[in-house]
Amino acid sequence: MKIFVHESITAGGLGKSPVPPTLLAEGRMMLEALLADLLDLHEHRLSVQVDRRCLPQLRSRPGLQVIDSGDRYSQCFRQMVDEADAVFLIAPETDGQLETITAMVEKCGKLVVGSSAAGVKASGDKMLTYRLLKTRGVPTPRTLRLRPADDPASIGRRLGYPMVVKPINGVGCHSVYVARQQSELEQTIASARQEAQDATLLPQAYIDGVAVSVSLLTDGSRSLPLTLNLQEIRGRSRLRYHGGRVPFDHPLRALAFRRASQVVQAIPGLKGYVGIDLVLTDHDAVVIEVNPRLTTSYVGVRQVLRQNPATLILDAVAGTLPDPAAIQIVGSARFTTRSCQVKSLGNRQ
Repeated sequence: MKIFVHESITAGGLGKSPVPPTLLAEGRMMLEALLADLLDLHEHRLSVQVDRRCLPQLRSRPGLQVIDSGDRYSQCFRQMVDEADAVFLIAPETDGQLETITAMVEKCGKLVVGSSAAGVKASGDKMLTYRLLKTRGVPTPRTLRLRPADDPASIGRRLGYPMVVKPINGVGCHSVYVARQQSELEQTIASARQEAQDATLLPQAYIDGVAVSVSLLTDGSRSLPLTLNLQEIRGRSRLRYHGGRVPFDHPLRALAFRRASQVVQAIPGLKGYVGIDLVLTDHDAVVIEVNPRLTTSYVGVRQVLRQNPATLILDAVAGTLPDPAAIQIVGSARFTTRSCQVKSLGNRQ
């Protein structure tokens, strides 16, 4: 099978817009890790689109064709989709980027190695995600849509403090702020609005606890959690993601896995590899966000998983999940968005 592997940031998908260094680093890590795993299979012909200004070091090799799209991002993307049998997409949900390119691949009749456009839309719109989770009874923080006429004081009375303010379709911790008291809320909203370029903002109740994620596989209906991952999120008023540790041992691990599986049932169209962000409190696992794609935790998961995760993802999209007893985790791995290094105590055999 000819697989087009597309990571939109390193391919130049943001055009002339400034690329946040952390987003570029995370995109590069995910792309290089996925390509390495797919190449290890020796079963497929791979192609990848890059913008040399973002990823100068990646070169063609046996089994891998690298195309420099330069200023022709959209034209190159369409041509490479046409030439492929399947397309593996990694892109931010911001401004509907992942949804748009997923819909384009579907329209071309090619296999999407991941979630459908409908699944991406439902999980990329955080207000829609909130409603779907609430309908299914999945614990998630109370979330409101900020309207121009809304009085910050009334929002504070409804949600209480601390309170998170974030864009409706943001990615990771980008443009995520925290107001810890009423006097901070107006400035918090202004800061988030300026950084998010006037995107719709969502005030959300702050959940105190341990930030984690669950990496799971799904065939669209069934799901298999792979690992619980610690997320290193820092900051008092402006939250930033710094990396994580895989796997993470916690008394609520089984509950976090159950919540992640409930998310798949609540949001139609999720498929392949999905990342679920949660906060573990003293007694519950609260779902914060849903990532319908490869996440940065993948670079750690692949270091501790005995099986090749690329094989597992391809099988999941085709409708086959492995026996849970067959999943073997060996050692642990740490990764950081600043150094782009993964340190592992165990490797895939």
